[in-house]
Amino acid sequence: MVRIALMDDDVEFHAMFSKYIRHFFHKKNTLHELRLYNSPETLRYDLKEGRKSDIYFLAIEMPQMNDFELAKLIRLEVPYSMLVFLTSHLEYAAEGYELQTFGYIPKNLLDEKIDAALECFLAEMNKLAGKVYLMDTSSWFERVEYDDIMYMYKDKKNTVFVLSDRQISIRKPLREVFDELDTDCFMYIDREYVVNMKHIIRIVDKELALGNGTTLHIGRIYVKKVKKTILQLGKDGI
Repeated sequence: MVRIALMDDDVEFHAMFSKYIRHFFHKKNTLHELRLYNSPETLRYDLKEGRKSDIYFLAIEMPQMNDFELAKLIRLEVPYSMLVFLTSHLEYAAEGYELQTFGYIPKNLLDEKIDAALECFLAEMNKLAGKVYLMDTSSWFERVEYDDIMYMYKDKKNTVFVLSDRQISIRKPLREVFDELDTDCFMYIDREYVVNMKHIIRIVDKELALGNGTTLHIGRIYVKKVKKTILQLGKDGI
């Protein structure tokens, strides 16, 4: 089942959005659940109670709270969800890229853009479904889902996996581990650090912030490439 959430204080917009969602998933013959929110506080409560969605559509003109603060909270609570901003102000898109949004849709073009957004979302979900890294040593074996990997770093001849809830160290060079990852969601930010791009919420100067509150330094020769990659990821989302 695909779980979708809409946050918009315009309840009349809820009906129109719901119609587009129903129509799309009916064509796809795919089960879905749509949660409609007209206040950030209700969405915050659901997040704390564990009611989370796979993709969040957020209007960024709501008066109750800072819209980007809400997006940051979602990134923290559901780091591998996808964010789409609905806005009439396209100048907000650049700030949205810092939160690694999946994309943005002008509200007046919803009927033209929503299907393409959902198609991209489903393609991304299918691409990542079941992706795991196999840790296989002489003494133990473990399957770690890509989404659970926040970042990895080199520790002498070992690679340390920093997961959402713990750390695991294996005796294997970081470069070898990176080459084994069957996805383009990971990238080097320094010679000794590899980050899962899905968990990046902000880049300021040479500092990179992750959804779990960790801040990592970007190596001088990597800064330009890292920023370009993240920007392109946001543009290609939709």
